[in-house]
Amino acid sequence: MNKIILSLTTCLVVTLASDLSYAQNSKQNNITLDEATKLAIKNNFDVQIARYDAMIAKTDKDISESIYDTIFDAEVKYRNNKNAQSSAAYGTQTRDDDYNAGISKKLPTGTTIGLGLDNNRNWTDATTVSQNESFTSDISFSLDQDLGKNFLGIQDRGSVKISLIEIEKAEFTSLEKIEADISSVQSAYWDLVYNLEKMRIQQEMVEQAKALYDIHQEKLKDGLVEIPEAIASEANYRKRKSELDLAVNLVKSKENVIKLMLNIDDDETEINPIDKLELNRNKNDLGQELAVAFNKRRDYKREKKDIESKDIKILMKKNNIWPEINLVASLNRNGIGGHIQEAAENIFENDDPDVSVNLTVKMPLGNREAKAQLKAAELSKAKAIVSLKLLERKIAISIKDQVRDCNVYAQVAQSDKEIADLQAQKLEAEGKRFNYGRSDTDTLIRFQEDLIQARNQELQSRYQYNISLINLELKKGTILENYLDE
Repeated sequence: MNKIILSLTTCLVVTLASDLSYAQNSKQNNITLDEATKLAIKNNFDVQIARYDAMIAKTDKDISESIYDTIFDAEVKYRNNKNAQSSAAYGTQTRDDDYNAGISKKLPTGTTIGLGLDNNRNWTDATTVSQNESFTSDISFSLDQDLGKNFLGIQDRGSVKISLIEIEKAEFTSLEKIEADISSVQSAYWDLVYNLEKMRIQQEMVEQAKALYDIHQEKLKDGLVEIPEAIASEANYRKRKSELDLAVNLVKSKENVIKLMLNIDDDETEINPIDKLELNRNKNDLGQELAVAFNKRRDYKREKKDIESKDIKILMKKNNIWPEINLVASLNRNGIGGHIQEAAENIFENDDPDVSVNLTVKMPLGNREAKAQLKAAELSKAKAIVSLKLLERKIAISIKDQVRDCNVYAQVAQSDKEIADLQAQKLEAEGKRFNYGRSDTDTLIRFQEDLIQARNQELQSRYQYNISLINLELKKGTILENYLDE
């Protein structure tokens, strides 16, 4: 037994020395799960794409509110008329120059107001006019108000509100994508931790197999061991080394996966996860987890926002049933003079306003299209309510299943740890029997195999437990809770 311990110690020193030498030739990137999550939020390509989706959706706010933008318009016209006239009194040439400008704006009340300033210069060589050249300036104010459809801006404000709700829904969708991406990063982190620990278990088993192989080789020289037993120990040693090579290769693959997720393109950098696959003994409470899920789930919030949007659409469709009643009022004043300044001053000198009021009514008899659209909107809301209730059931079931998974995996992991401890005790006791000549090589190798299987099973159970915790956070919608300021 002392020889086995001495051989194991020697192998361990050699392994640590080789690991230290390798570490000196490569860059170690020690990283916790929390640090990996923050780095992924900053660098992960999928996360960046999802963020752009949200930013693109936000541009719809300005598009929807653009109906309230102030509009400026201007016009310049020139006309030089030299057409032949039927009488010499009409002259041979008439020239008209127009310089017009105006602004208009729609208000949230559905009112469109406008202000215009028009200037005209007229020149003619006709003998029938008292003044060959004259200037006319007009200033006008207009008001256009819907009194039926779009009463007080119902349609306009409704469209803006729906656009804002759609932006919120798009943000929820983007955050869902980011959360799913981050959960994949965290799972990849634990996957790397799992395979690293599995590789270390393989290293320990290689050391044990080598110790047994070395002892048999020494005894074989002295004729103290049968050839089949020496061959069995050598085969076992070779098998363990091959399994270790596969484990090392798998670790490199898992490391490349998380490098891609964290956007680390330095091939010389080694990812060294610091966190371990711990077992949290606290039992998850179903009622508490359900309350958190209904408060945080973004798909649930999105469905509720969808119903809110449909309420607005119903209100708009009800308004569409109303007749089109349009009130247009305008006030115009003008001034005439021998030059443009005089014409502009005369606008307010003379009390000669032009007032116009126009009221129009238009309504299709039967109005079947508007009534059908209203019915469709009401049915669409009823469908959305059913969809929300279905989602509530799905959330409740998924949280219930996931909480149970977490608690079961915790129990199984604890049991597997106790089994692994028993297998280690069994192997240690069998090693003592082997040193006293009361056991054989095959039994010892078989007990080694039992131990490695038990350790791998315990490791897998702890890995499954930690993955189930990530899945629970994902299903509750809380993975990003400590990382993003929404």
